[in-house]
Amino acid sequence: MSLRNTSRRNFIKTTALALPLIATGCRSWADKSAGNRTGDFVTVRNGRFELDGHPYFYVGTNLWYGCYLSDPNLSGGRARMVRELDRLQKIGVNNIRLLAGSETSPLAGAIPNGITRAPHELDEALLAGLDFCLAEMAKHNQRAILFVSNYWQWSGSFAQYVRWITGENIPDPDKPVMAKGDWHAFMEFSARFYKAPAAIALYNDYVTRLIHRRNTFNGRIYRDDPAVMTWELANEPRPAADNPADIPVFCDWVAATAKMIHQQAPNHLVCTGSEGIHGSLDKEGVFIAAHQTPAIDYVTVHMWLKNWGWLKDPALGPDFEIAADKARDHVELHNRIATDILKKPLVLEEFGLPRDHESYSPDSPTTARDEYYRRMFDQVAESCKAGRALQAANFWAWGGEGRASAPKGSAGSFLGDPPCEPQGLNSVFDTDAGTLAVIASANTKLKTFVV
Repeated sequence: MSLRNTSRRNFIKTTALALPLIATGCRSWADKSAGNRTGDFVTVRNGRFELDGHPYFYVGTNLWYGCYLSDPNLSGGRARMVRELDRLQKIGVNNIRLLAGSETSPLAGAIPNGITRAPHELDEALLAGLDFCLAEMAKHNQRAILFVSNYWQWSGSFAQYVRWITGENIPDPDKPVMAKGDWHAFMEFSARFYKAPAAIALYNDYVTRLIHRRNTFNGRIYRDDPAVMTWELANEPRPAADNPADIPVFCDWVAATAKMIHQQAPNHLVCTGSEGIHGSLDKEGVFIAAHQTPAIDYVTVHMWLKNWGWLKDPALGPDFEIAADKARDHVELHNRIATDILKKPLVLEEFGLPRDHESYSPDSPTTARDEYYRRMFDQVAESCKAGRALQAANFWAWGGEGRASAPKGSAGSFLGDPPCEPQGLNSVFDTDAGTLAVIASANTKLKTFVV
């Protein structure tokens, strides 16, 4: 997830980009290797997610902080992690998107400690935390999507890889000395990653080490673990905006990186983690070009009503209806592209909404959020029933029993909101009975389409 601010998008150039919308019809890497897979792994066959020969449709969640909560040095963290998985299992959530790569950086809005502390220097406690998450998810029959870096500042980001190579300071978008909402300098710095071979080599080294890591709890090598569904290149990677000639550089990086991962983890899926067209310079052609490679097994779209300025106040009413319709149209556009052009599954991988009138209190109502969730989940169900590309959703984000009022650094202080955002902004708490009922109902409905 990015730090959402509509003003950070104002810089995007409107220069036309002549990228052909080619109806490739290519099968994914997962299709081609499906014969070598066991029934325990999620695969893609004929444009459909499958598990053990049956469709795999799901309403899952984002829980980025899993490895941090499960750090062995955090008192009570692992016990809470198990309780959270129990809660999610009860509402039918069998798919969880986890942070699996972060970088220690000096940025004001970033997590204080990253998994990669310095080039080739890893935090073994956080990796043990990730081991614990995957081992416990396997016990709960849940699958993980692992994003291994970030375009945005809150977990270190591509920008930190560039900094390690060049020694330059990263333009910090959260520092008050910068103009409010000025993300341009940071974003262009982060996008330099794709043209920095030494930075890419550091990233590749980390990903390779993770793929071949042996889980310290169950002894499984990550590459052989069915609890891992997907390796995701990053959270919301996007190309540089200042120079259209850099678009092919980004697409080449996507294809090469996805291929590298498939060669080392052939039983797993690979996706980009893209926001969709919104993260592709608002150009359909860029989105399509970045996802045409057969090494990308499925495509993703993120949808942020309030953060994109489509809904000013989270509350039911005429403005909500307009924004919700716009959200449906946006997801439907991606569904058409994925179904008719890319011929790959589509996941609504991030979407959320603050509580009514953007209250952060767990005691405040979630009327608008619950209705928004219901409509988005219904859109997924309609697509599954019709045999189209949109087959799953991961809401942002699970806060569970976490509370902003908990002592900082305690097991109870972790929420679904990253450290750069107000804590409680988009978190679903364990006491949100209405939201939990909507999620459980959606998963029950999807089971009726699994035959």
